Amino acid sequence: MGDFNDLLYPKDKEGTHPHPNYLMNGFRNALEMSSLSEIDLSGGRFTWEKGRGTNAWVKERLDRGFANANWWSLFPLCNLKVVATAVSDHEAIFLQLVEATVSKKTFRFKFENTWLKEPSFISDVRNCWENLPMSHLMIKLMSVSRFMEKWGRDFFNKFKEKVRRQKAIIDLLRERTDDHSVREYLKARDKLNDILLHEELYWKQRAKLFWLREGDENTRFFHTSATARKKANKINFLVNEDGVRVNKVEDMGELIKGYYQRIFAAPEEATSNDSTASPRIVTQS
Repeated sequence: MGDFNDLLYPKDKEGTHPHPNYLMNGFRNALEMSSLSEIDLSGGRFTWEKGRGTNAWVKERLDRGFANANWWSLFPLCNLKVVATAVSDHEAIFLQLVEATVSKKTFRFKFENTWLKEPSFISDVRNCWENLPMSHLMIKLMSVSRFMEKWGRDFFNKFKEKVRRQKAIIDLLRERTDDHSVREYLKARDKLNDILLHEELYWKQRAKLFWLREGDENTRFFHTSATARKKANKINFLVNEDGVRVNKVEDMGELIKGYYQRIFAAPEEATSNDSTASPRIVTQS
């Protein structure tokens, strides 16, 4: 998958100068010889454009994904979709192999530098401080901290919602060609870029990496660095005394439980058990 810089069908292009048929035929023949079939793309017909709003406006579907029969047997429920980007003439394509599960996280108060980019933050904190009754300084500080903690939760939720909202606007305007829609599309892309820069700063602080300047657009790098410690502490699977790998959470729990039951059993019971081998813990699959 990626940018193939070629088209499969005439419908993959809108704009001046139709794509040569011999190139499309050659592309299809190469796929057939390689026993590859295309992964359906959702979220938009085109992934590249140039000259939006001008007479030379061209849109093409250059980014695609293909797979062979063996791959399809492993990931029959995969989903490939277009994801709006703000700083490239190519839209990103995102491949989801299986349905993702989302778990709710508990929040712990930490001051985020990106809050300072919100115009209302300083005034909201100042109003909270001034409206608190006169009391011990520490009590006021704790009260303001609780206020900022709630403000931060609301901000983070709104932050994610802003990204979703802007991408929805871009998806709505992508196929429209009238002048007003073109202007609104360009405004929405610029606004999405600003929001993504805020997101970059947010993850940059959490990753505790300050040697890259703001604006490097390495959000995934910062996100990965911030979560690497959690991944290192995760047990992916256990190996029992027979050398069989156990990777289901319930089965791993039973394996650990049985091991410690044997360890702490009465002497006569422990003697009757032939094996007290501990399960091997593996944290990297």
